[in-house]
Formats: sequence, C-alpha cells, structure tokens
Amino acid sequence: RFSGDGVTFRAKLIGVLEVNAPRGDRLCQEALGELKMAIKAAGEHKQRIIICIALDGLRLRDERTGDCLYHHAVHKISFIAQDMADPRAFGYIFGSPDQGHRFFGIKTDKHANLVVVAMRDLFQVVYDLKKKDVEKNKQYSFDGSGNKTVSNKNPLN
Repeated sequence: RFSGDGVTFRAKLIGVLEVNAPRGDRLCQEALGELKMAIKAAGEHKQRIIICIALDGLRLRDERTGDCLYHHAVHKISFIAQDMADPRAFGYIFGSPDQGHRFFGIKTDKHANLVVVAMRDLFQVVYDLKKKDVEKNKQYSFDGSGNKTVSNKNPLN
C-alpha cells in the first residue's frame, strides 16, 4: 500500500508555523487556530497540494506543478492532531530537538481522519519493518576486522 508513490490525498496547505515542543494536542490546536487566522487576515487562498504517504515518508506536492514542496521522513514526524472544530483539518509536527519543530496545518478534500489513519498505518508499517530488520541483524555478529559473520545458534558445534 505504501510502496512507490504510496497513498495520495488532495488537500490545501493552511500554513507552517514554528512550535516550541515536539508534541501536544493543545499546542497543535493553538497552532492550527493561529494559521487559520493568519490566512484569513491576509485574504489569501490556501495552496492546493497532494499529500503522498509512502514508505520513504510524507511528501507535500504542489497540485498544479507537481513540485515537491516538503518531504518529511517518518521518524521525524513526532505528533499528529485533528482539528477539534473542523473535521477536514489536521496538522502534524515535524522536526528534531537540534533543528527545531514546525507545525504543518492542512485542510483535506474529504474527512481528515482518512489521512490521519493512513499516516498512523504508515508509522506502524515502518515500525514493523524496523523491528524485523533489528531481529534479522541479531542473527549476525562482526569479527574483529568488521566483517559480518553468521552467528552459530547450535550450542553443540
């Protein structure tokens, strides 16, 4: 489901805002409200985008040109929240402690829950793949020269 271009959704980018923490429902609700007020005060239209949810992360593309505006690796998305006031709006926090965190506010074509559930499913798939990879690597050990060798699990040899 998430291979290649993954799952796509049509939406509009409400805006991007620097935030001071990696998570929090209240933080997200306030950021979303701030972005909505800013766009309303400016009298501008929200940018139409395509959200691509794939194994390599989340891509926000310009709907008209197809240009990639943002590409966010899954492991750097720290929080997702739906708007309490609008069922078609949601946002997520992306970043790291050393580079800061940014909130991305988005309004979807259909119910935002569809996108949020797809993102959560992606996180689970990526987590499961990582876990499988760690288990596979436990079967190997490294000799003194850095070469990978298969561990012998049979105690009789």
